[in-house]
Amino acid sequence: MAANLDEKPVIDEEAYYHDASLGGLWTASRSAVAVTATAYGGIAFAYFYLRSLNSNNAWDPGGVTASAILGTLIVVMAIVAAVSNSLGARRLRKGGVVDWQVSAVFSLFLILLSAGFQIWSLTRLPFTPSTSGYAGVYIAFAPVNAVVLVLIAYWIETLLVKSIRAKREFAQDGGLGLSSLPAAESFRANLEGLGFYMNFFALLSIVFFVIYYVIA
Repeated sequence: MAANLDEKPVIDEEAYYHDASLGGLWTASRSAVAVTATAYGGIAFAYFYLRSLNSNNAWDPGGVTASAILGTLIVVMAIVAAVSNSLGARRLRKGGVVDWQVSAVFSLFLILLSAGFQIWSLTRLPFTPSTSGYAGVYIAFAPVNAVVLVLIAYWIETLLVKSIRAKREFAQDGGLGLSSLPAAESFRANLEGLGFYMNFFALLSIVFFVIYYVIA
């Protein structure tokens, strides 16, 4: 009995590190949401502070705003991309790897197009940063939004490339969406994090669309 008490439990290091990796992916995606929320929260605070202050009636004296058409296109494409990614992820979990890849390509195209429109909108603004309070906070918002869109596109692209490269590796184990191999589980955890982030960003896009184009 004494010998049994002195025995140390056997630890499967490979399984331990794999579980830690999955936890790290979960934490990273939620941390990305927190960081993004902080950045956009700062912009929202500046927006409402300057609007409520309206020093010398300088919030938006001319009533000139950014292009509502481009703003609508940007937010609609972000929402559709998030929905497409979610539907594709569901198909992947049922074994439809190609279905997810198609949805990923479509989402990637929409996000890149949305980022392009956001950058283009900065080149055709009807105001300069010093024109009004609205102009200043919009020019603070637009580059941040463009950068986030580009980073989302990069995230989608890396997963898409991984799925193409790993197609044969997991073919004998049910495919990428059903395989119990550690690499496949890590891929699905990464994809789940992407879906969580894209859904959050879609909601955030709606909020800022209302701020800059509806109640502006």
